Amino acid sequence: MKRDQAIRTAVFVALVALAVAVRLVSETPNFNAVTAAALFAGFYFRSRLTAVCVPLLAMSISDVFLGGYGMAMMAAVYVSLFVPIAWRSVLRRGLSPLSVGSGAVSSSLVHYGLSNLAVWYFWYPHNWEGLARCYAVAVPFLANSLASNVLFAAGFFGLYAAVTQLGAKPTTQLVPEAA
Repeated sequence: MKRDQAIRTAVFVALVALAVAVRLVSETPNFNAVTAAALFAGFYFRSRLTAVCVPLLAMSISDVFLGGYGMAMMAAVYVSLFVPIAWRSVLRRGLSPLSVGSGAVSSSLVHYGLSNLAVWYFWYPHNWEGLARCYAVAVPFLANSLASNVLFAAGFFGLYAAVTQLGAKPTTQLVPEAA
């Protein structure tokens, strides 16, 4: 069991480190690996708490270096990170390009919806024109989010599939741990 725990710890650290690194080096707004890491963490880790810690830790660490933004905006962004983890039951029933892609796309759409609702509420006129303008201006950010979420989700799940096919047998925590 010590080997399995070491592998799980390494996967946790790798997901957080990659998500932080991509967020810090990317010059393209909303192009990051945080949501895809959350999607994979939701699938991979048995504990929901462990899965939730991946994106929250990645965002918290990278926000220290990138600078903060308003608390309401941060709340909307951080809450949207629970959506990819909620895909765990779908992904655990059977991995497929469709299920992984659907998780990545829906997570992007929810993030777009929640974060821009907060932007509209705090920075735009409270009318239909202000709402429409807010969402229209954010379409390029949505495109970047969709591209990065699909790309990194394909990478995380593709690497997982390759490792399991090669017989390395990474632990998935789908089987309860021994006490």
